[in-house]
Amino acid sequence: MKKSIALSVLAAIWALAALTCCNRHDGAADTLERAESLLPIRHDSAEVYLDSIPHPDRLAEDSRALYGLLRTIVQNRQDKGIKSDSLIRGSYEYYRDASRAGQTSDEALLRRYAQSCYYMALFYKACDSIKQCEDLLHQAIKGSERCEDWHTCYLAYNILGYTTKWGNDEYAIQQTLKALDTYYKINDDVTNEVLIMAKLAGRYLTAGYPDSALKYNQKGYELAEKNHLQKIQNQMCTKLASTYRYIGEYEKALYYAKRGITTADGEVLAASLKNLSACYYACDSLEQSKKILKSIQCDSDYIAEYTILRDLSEIAIKQRDFDSLFIYVDSAYECLEDRYFHLQGVKDEYYQENLAQELEKERMLHEAKLNKWVAVSIISVLALIALIIYNVLRKRIAAERQRRLDALRSQRLAQERQERVIAEQEREITHQREIIAQKAMTLSVIQKHLLDKIDYFSQELSGNETVRMSPDAWQELETLLDDTGGGFVRNLRQQHQDFKEEDIQLCMLVRLKLDNAIIGRIYGIGVEAVKKRKSRLKKKCFQIADPSIRLEDVIDRL
Repeated sequence: MKKSIALSVLAAIWALAALTCCNRHDGAADTLERAESLLPIRHDSAEVYLDSIPHPDRLAEDSRALYGLLRTIVQNRQDKGIKSDSLIRGSYEYYRDASRAGQTSDEALLRRYAQSCYYMALFYKACDSIKQCEDLLHQAIKGSERCEDWHTCYLAYNILGYTTKWGNDEYAIQQTLKALDTYYKINDDVTNEVLIMAKLAGRYLTAGYPDSALKYNQKGYELAEKNHLQKIQNQMCTKLASTYRYIGEYEKALYYAKRGITTADGEVLAASLKNLSACYYACDSLEQSKKILKSIQCDSDYIAEYTILRDLSEIAIKQRDFDSLFIYVDSAYECLEDRYFHLQGVKDEYYQENLAQELEKERMLHEAKLNKWVAVSIISVLALIALIIYNVLRKRIAAERQRRLDALRSQRLAQERQERVIAEQEREITHQREIIAQKAMTLSVIQKHLLDKIDYFSQELSGNETVRMSPDAWQELETLLDDTGGGFVRNLRQQHQDFKEEDIQLCMLVRLKLDNAIIGRIYGIGVEAVKKRKSRLKKKCFQIADPSIRLEDVIDRL
């Protein structure tokens, strides 16, 4: 009987504690609604309301979900980015519930569901998880269209156009056009309209529709000029110059390229100067193009530095300045290595930051649970001595719970270590792919060099006369292939000592992936004769009779 009375008193004490906790936060819902109403116009004021909530982790489930969503939106609008999903994931999972959002007619819940999908998609985008990002963007579009939240719908279509892989330009164009159509349903900043048009023009140009690209670039330029958006206008000049250069109207390209650098600064100036250099290159003003490239300040931008070195390499090839060419190629390779180690450091920092956030979250949760337990224990001791027995039992349960938490924490840490190992392996694979790409670029440079020589000699000849290569030229080609191809010719001579010199030379030309017509010009024979030589080399020298195996594939494996 005494035990029953003690338990009843304890239950009453717990109810009183819960009621006190609820009264402490009964005004949180009103505060969150005021913050939400201010968010579209004054995100700083909305942040003040959010900061006034002392213990967001103690809020009711619906208020906690709204708080996480609003806090994420504020951080994103402050250009802080979404580096962690600790806030937005809980909000997304709450609003994702079908009974609350997916099948409801409540416009507020639908809007919050669409917004949570969009910001969760931004997190996956930051993590390079493109598939999850695109799936969530489609959910955001579906939800925002149902509640006519055109702002969120516009943002989702816009990001969807960016995340679409290059190569699927038709789909990207469709999404960007939808973003533009949705933009006209809201009264947004005209700068966004110009940027959408610029992005749409870029997609059209990549897809092979220069006329459409020129149309939207011209519209964007005129809109920026009309609204006195000088910086945006300069950017549109640069894009117009690129488009005109693409279609071969170099005078117009130079005109807009020069206008694009009038008041540009920072990254915009660098892009404008690079575009101007490209226009001069297209006009064969190589020295002017080189001068502009060397004047560009990269400011530790590895990608920009690499592209500049690549362009300088092309100029060196066209000028037949091979000493400079090797310097530029080596510098480009070092730039790629620096980029790799920089990205490795950034990713390690990112993982460490996420781990620290998770540990801090666990510490706060543990501290909150401990404080709650202490408060209840004090009340229980003051109420009835009989509750001592219950406290002992509760301590045992808490210890078992802590043991399980520790086990789960250890399991999660082990999983994180495994994920870091996998990430390191992926980074190594990426590094090797970058090295292979660099070698392929160098090989293409050599191929272009040889073709330029052939074209040069062809100008001195008429008709289909033979372009003979001197022994020095063959020796130069052999040296280049050995230096850039890992000792290709040297290894070939060691492995196949019975090969004649003409067999070695034919292997060198095949290695450069020259077509049969070019090889025929060098040897003074027709295309069919070249094919017979290749077939003889494959059968006699490499001992391969299978017609499905090409000589090119055999040589690529050497």
